[in-house]
Amino acid sequence: MVFLTENQRILFISQMDILKIITKRRSYRGKFIDNPIAQSDIEQLIEAARWAPSPFNIQPWELILITSEEKKEALAELTAKCIINQFKDPRFLADNGEWMRLTIEEWKKRGDGVLIDDHVNLPDFIKDKGKLRPLMNNLKHLRILGYLGVGKLPAKEFAELVRQAPLLILILMNKNRRSPGENGRMWVLLGMGAMIQNLLLMAESLNIGAQFISAPLETKADREQVKKLFSIPSAYEPISLLRLGYRETKQHNSVRRDASKFVHYDSFIAQKF
Repeated sequence: MVFLTENQRILFISQMDILKIITKRRSYRGKFIDNPIAQSDIEQLIEAARWAPSPFNIQPWELILITSEEKKEALAELTAKCIINQFKDPRFLADNGEWMRLTIEEWKKRGDGVLIDDHVNLPDFIKDKGKLRPLMNNLKHLRILGYLGVGKLPAKEFAELVRQAPLLILILMNKNRRSPGENGRMWVLLGMGAMIQNLLLMAESLNIGAQFISAPLETKADREQVKKLFSIPSAYEPISLLRLGYRETKQHNSVRRDASKFVHYDSFIAQKF
């Protein structure tokens, strides 16, 4: 029989807790309960972000915590406008079609992408969603529907999610905090990603739902509007926007590719897509 020391038991429990939080974390796309996030929880989110790794410990991030109804409304309106424009963009439509999975069976088999039911409220008369695949493969040709106003409904729904969130966090990168080397920007972006992951995992541990809001940051013109709205100096670049709150509905499961599909030993071996 093997006996663990007290320190070994603590380490084992911590490792199990960390892996559980990592695998439980999901992008939450539902509504939040109508309660503000406790200040103690906000402080833990900030502390988790503060201790993220970054190249040369340059810590290039800045966080703007948004609870003002006026600012949330402005971001909601900008989000709606951007989504309507995205439905007119053939590249955006084509990319969506590539990563949209129509059935749970397809989703599990591929191990990637997003389930269409989590993003689109399809009419009840569509029984066999798998038959929509030819349509998904040719979404770029349907941008005319965007000009006919098809994007208005999802834009309205998504804007309401932004408006209703108890907390939004706008994440900025300080371009003056540069990492040495020719590939310095890449290393800085990796640090930004690590900080955001810290935020997301801490949120999950606190039973706080979180979701990326990408629409208002897609284009340079939109990012400039965001910078103007929040009086952001030119040296700071908006990188991401998160909506956070206590979840109203149960979190859904997700899928991942099998490790054998992306792990290589000693040399790269191409896998079939």
